[in-house]
Amino acid sequence: MRRRQLLQLLPSTLLASALAAVLGAQAGPVGPEPQGRVRFLAVADTGSGNSHQRAVGAQMAAVHRQRPVDLVVLGGDNIYPSGDMALIEATFLRPYAALLAAKVPFHAVLGNHDIRTANGDPQVAYRPFGMKGRYYNLRRGDLELFMLDTNGNADWAGQLRWLRSALGRSTAPWKVVVGHHPIYSSGYYGNDPGLRGKIGSLLQRHGVQLYINGHEHNYERSRPIDGITYLVVGGGGASLRPVLPTDQSARALSAYSFAEIEAGPKELTVTAWDSKGQPIDRAVIARR
Repeated sequence: MRRRQLLQLLPSTLLASALAAVLGAQAGPVGPEPQGRVRFLAVADTGSGNSHQRAVGAQMAAVHRQRPVDLVVLGGDNIYPSGDMALIEATFLRPYAALLAAKVPFHAVLGNHDIRTANGDPQVAYRPFGMKGRYYNLRRGDLELFMLDTNGNADWAGQLRWLRSALGRSTAPWKVVVGHHPIYSSGYYGNDPGLRGKIGSLLQRHGVQLYINGHEHNYERSRPIDGITYLVVGGGGASLRPVLPTDQSARALSAYSFAEIEAGPKELTVTAWDSKGQPIDRAVIARR
């Protein structure tokens, strides 16, 4: 509660201005694409339908034009305020029109706002969201994505049985798990011991290298925690919240933004971009 009270007192621009110079100076341009890589974009808390979401969408399309991506991951809260599919034009089709026209596939998970209408079932059934179910996996080359429903009313018993089996069967060198809610975070909600208790040991046991989430309306990359990097990509369009970096933070910034992630033979590269096309973070994750 002390963290939440403090963050509510801080305008997001205060921390953003303090960090922007450091992050911008350290983040270099991305070079030519090596052959055989799998590249995807990750963003969450997108479904505002406002100018910030459209600006992020435009920069995502710009990245795709320069370095074509294989897919886009939506980390939940795809339609504000209540997951109403009547708003799909403003919250999805318009902001990502260029990517959709280029036939880039999207794959979403459900956020807490999404389940306020029919428990999110209309979104699961909406084919452009690319959801095979409320939880599902995708294999692309050496990369496998495990997409979770982290809401409190999820079928946790069934989902955990599936996740244990799917991770156990996976032969992918790179295992990435996506859920809406954070496990580790320096933002408004902070760390979530309950979610860590549900899935943390599974991720560690099966060699997951990266966990991606939203819910926090900021960007944050953690330092490796038990071999796992935790990546918050909640700057997709919803109103920003400030973030206070902690010892577990490698980068933390309140900015409208998204991540570009490349999985190569020996390393996974994370590059974050803001809504003006400026780099705000870059990191290399080695194979475990």
